[in-house]
Amino acid sequence: MIKKISFIGLLLVSLLGLAACQTKNEDITLPDVRNYTREEALTKLSTYKLSIAFEDVVNWNVPEGRVIGYGNDLNPNDIVKPYTTVVVYVSVHLNQLPDLTGLTQSEIISKFRGMNVILEFRNTLTNNTEAGQFVNYGGNLKTGDIVSDQAEVIIYLAEPLIETKTNLMISKYVEGSLYNRALELYNRTDESLDLSEYNVLIYQDGSNTPSITIQLEGILEAKSTYVISYTESNQEILDKADFVTNQLDFNGNDTIAIQYYNGTNVDVLGNIGWGLFILADMTLVRNESISEPTTTFNINNWDRYAKNYSDILGGHPYAYPETFNFDDSFLDKPFTEPGGVASVSFVSNNDGDTAQFTPGFTYDNRVRFIGIDTPETGSGIVATQARQYVYNALSNATTIYIQYDPASGNTDTYGRYLGLVWYDGKLLNYELVKNGFSQNNYSDPQGLLVFEGISLQTWMANAESEAKAAGLGVWG
Repeated sequence: MIKKISFIGLLLVSLLGLAACQTKNEDITLPDVRNYTREEALTKLSTYKLSIAFEDVVNWNVPEGRVIGYGNDLNPNDIVKPYTTVVVYVSVHLNQLPDLTGLTQSEIISKFRGMNVILEFRNTLTNNTEAGQFVNYGGNLKTGDIVSDQAEVIIYLAEPLIETKTNLMISKYVEGSLYNRALELYNRTDESLDLSEYNVLIYQDGSNTPSITIQLEGILEAKSTYVISYTESNQEILDKADFVTNQLDFNGNDTIAIQYYNGTNVDVLGNIGWGLFILADMTLVRNESISEPTTTFNINNWDRYAKNYSDILGGHPYAYPETFNFDDSFLDKPFTEPGGVASVSFVSNNDGDTAQFTPGFTYDNRVRFIGIDTPETGSGIVATQARQYVYNALSNATTIYIQYDPASGNTDTYGRYLGLVWYDGKLLNYELVKNGFSQNNYSDPQGLLVFEGISLQTWMANAESEAKAAGLGVWG
């Protein structure tokens, strides 16, 4: 009885052992081999009916050569079938650049903890990535690259790209006698703007970098001007100023720019890097046809007024006068004094740049027109047209004045009379150039005669430019 019981017991044990063996053949519980060496893990896992593969993975949080865990999302104590291929991750310590997408600087530093590299953070302007987050690696490096120990790794973080506002432009410029200096800025938009978002830069003496930075402040209303003047300018300029400063220091060979607070120049007067005195003794007004600022300077976009002329300050756009007339204040001076006039009557003319007048300007004393030189009589159609133009203008005039030009004088080296010839308030010398009957030969660098705020020298130069552009007369 006892043996039987023993037999039954043995059978039961055998049956239980067989069942256990069958279960083992069907299901395998993965052991925990984390922190094992590769050899230790292999020894442990070799007792199971598994196909084992080892894979090196960069992981600085686990000692090098130690098991990190299983691959394919398997974990210790997971149950797998026999002969399953099980990947075992083993830690290696390499400087492999991680994926930093969406990470901030502090989070990035944590990612590099343990690596033997030098991190350098830089900002890059972009609106495509949230401010402060990773944009890219520098130096052509990319995620997954392996770098050497002590390698410098540049990491770019996003800095919001500030859109440059070009609402402010330079509208007037005065560089006159002694310390007469002024600059006018214009808000060209229909909305008020914050001047503190802009600086005025002065590049002195051909410098490529700003020598002076004038910080602006306040609110400038829509379509309004803001006048800056030098502290020692004359009272007429100071009376026009919204801001007086001793920083407004330029003398004609300096370039002036408006800079937005993101460091971008939005408007420039002059050429950065040039040291030429191209803006000396000038009063410039932005042509009313120019409605936007530009960083490319073109003198043709500016109207030139007389030196020290300040009436133009305080309003923009400012219409350039189309013509000018005789100034009656000259009637108080005789022809023997600079600027003085003689009232005369027309007698005759043989060409387009001389004529006889009474009293006192006939025959050898006839008047040679200052600043012009029409073609000689008989030399062609332009000479004939010039002669006829002068005849028609003077023979039909009600009033004629001969004026002593302060720059040229009233006689030439041969004692012949020179003069500016006015008829019915119009200057004949100017009209002959404007209609292309003569080149402009008038010179008055000091701007001694001024009409409508513009020197006669400028009027004459403008007249020649117009005739050239239209292909009139000698320019045809």
